[in-house]
Amino acid sequence: MTDKQLPLRLFTGGLLILGLVAILLLVFHPFFYITLPGNATVMFNTFSGIEKGRIERPGVTFVLPVIDAPITYNVRTRVWQFADGENIPNQAGNAIAVNSADGQAFTTDVFVALRPNQETLDELHARIGQQYMTTVVVPTVRSKVRDIAAEFSSNDFYKKERRIELEKKMTALISKEMPSIEVKGQRQPMIIVEGVFLGTAQFPEGLKASLEQKQVASISAQTAAVNAQIQQKETTRKLILADANRQSIELQGKAASRNGQLANLLFYEKLSDRIEAARGKGEPIPIKVIRVEGGEKSTIFINVDPQRAATGSP
Repeated sequence: MTDKQLPLRLFTGGLLILGLVAILLLVFHPFFYITLPGNATVMFNTFSGIEKGRIERPGVTFVLPVIDAPITYNVRTRVWQFADGENIPNQAGNAIAVNSADGQAFTTDVFVALRPNQETLDELHARIGQQYMTTVVVPTVRSKVRDIAAEFSSNDFYKKERRIELEKKMTALISKEMPSIEVKGQRQPMIIVEGVFLGTAQFPEGLKASLEQKQVASISAQTAAVNAQIQQKETTRKLILADANRQSIELQGKAASRNGQLANLLFYEKLSDRIEAARGKGEPIPIKVIRVEGGEKSTIFINVDPQRAATGSP
C-alpha cells in the first residue's frame, strides 16, 4: 500500500461509518414523525417538558432524536358506552345506576359522544394526560346522569319527549363540568361533549309491569278521548243536518201555502217516492197515481186500483 492510497482508504472508510450511523439513527431515532389523519400530536421536550402551542396536525413533523417525544391523540368524535356486557366497543364502564324522583332504583345504558379539543390538546396533556376518560369523563358522566335522573320520574324514561329532555339536560350539565382553559379571552373546553343518549333502562320486573300498565291505561285514555271527540263531531253534524232539514220543510211549507199548485206537486212527488220504494223492495204497489192537469191553477190526482188501471177498466 502506497502513502497516497492510505488517506483515500481512510476517507472511504469514514464515509461508510457515517452512512451506517445515519441509517441507524433513521431506523431507531427517526428525524421525521408522521401524524395520521384523525389524529393530532403534542411534543414532549426532554429538557423543557410539553411544548406549549405546538400541536401537530396530520402530516410529517421534524423531530430531534432523543430530545423530542411525540404523543398522538385521536381527535375524532367517538361514542363511549356505559353498558353491561362483554366485547362492547369503546366501553367506558357498566350501565349507570340511578334513582328517579318517584323513588325507583334501576340502571340505564348511557352513550356519550365526545372528542378532545384539538385547539387545547397541549393543555389537556399537560394537565390531565392521555387517561382523561378514566380520570375526568367517566366519574363526571356517572355523577351528572344521576343528578338529572333524580329530577324525573321513572315513567319519563318510557316517554320519547321526556327522554329527549333528559338527554339535553345531561349533555349541558356534563359539558359544563368538563375542564376548560382561557384562549384569546374566551373559555374553551379541553374535552368537547357533543351529545348524551340514553339506552335501555333495566327496570325491576315489578316496576316494569307497573309502568307498562300505566302506558296501556294512558293509551286507552287517549283513545277514549279521541272517540269522544269523534262522537261529539258526529252529533254536531247530525244536529246541523236536522236543523237544515227543518228549515227546508219550513221553507217548503211557506212556499206551498202561497202556491196551491206547488202543494199538489209536492204531494204527488211524495206518493211517487213511496211507489218507487215499494218496487225496489219487490213489494206490491198499493195504488196507482195518475196526474191530470186542467188549467194553470188546478192539478187532479186520481187513485186507481193497479190491476184495473193496467187493463184500462173504469
